[in-house]
Amino acid sequence: MSVRKVEKGQEPKLLPVAKLNGREFLVDVENRQFRNFNEPGEVIRMHSQQGRKMLKDMQGGEWSCHGLSTATTDEAEV
Repeated sequence: MSVRKVEKGQEPKLLPVAKLNGREFLVDVENRQFRNFNEPGEVIRMHSQQGRKMLKDMQGGEWSCHGLSTATTDEAEV
C-alpha cells in the first residue's frame, strides 16, 4: 500500500471502494474519477470510455466504505 501525506487543512473524504477484476478503486463521485486504491496516481475519469465501461461492469459488484479522520498535526501519514 502507498503512503500519502494529508496536509493540515485538507478536508478528508469518505469514499466508497469498489472491486473490479481483483483490483480496488476509490470512487470519487465529486471529482468524477476512479483512483486505484494501491496506486493513487492511477486515475481514470468516469466519463472516459474506460470509466464508462468500469461503471457498467461495477453494477451489482462488491462495494465498501473507508473513512479518513481529520489530521490533528501539521502532517499525518495515511
